[in-house]
Amino acid sequence: MSAVQQCYDITKELFILVDKVDSEYRDQVIEKVEALLERRGSLLKSIQAPFPEEEKAQGVQIVRWNTKIDQKLVLLRTDIKRDMNGLNKKKTSVKKYTNPYDSLQFDGMFYDKRK
Repeated sequence: MSAVQQCYDITKELFILVDKVDSEYRDQVIEKVEALLERRGSLLKSIQAPFPEEEKAQGVQIVRWNTKIDQKLVLLRTDIKRDMNGLNKKKTSVKKYTNPYDSLQFDGMFYDKRK
């Protein structure tokens, strides 16, 4: 099997995997995506021209899939950031609830210097 065909298969698997990301299994999907990207990155180094017509068509499809994969990964990253921000807000609200006087500010104090 040629390197282009292997890259095509990996990209197809990535496209299917990223398309059905569920928040419940997000960690496992991210691990699989990272592994597939590593494999595909090592294959891309071994791809060299000239290409037959079939491999050219596969290359065009790889580029189309790759743009959609990039968009899905950006959405996944924003979901992760949103979850992390929500978690940080939840931490601070729990901390304020358990100790409400912990974050008092004393900036407006007045010191009388007269005796």
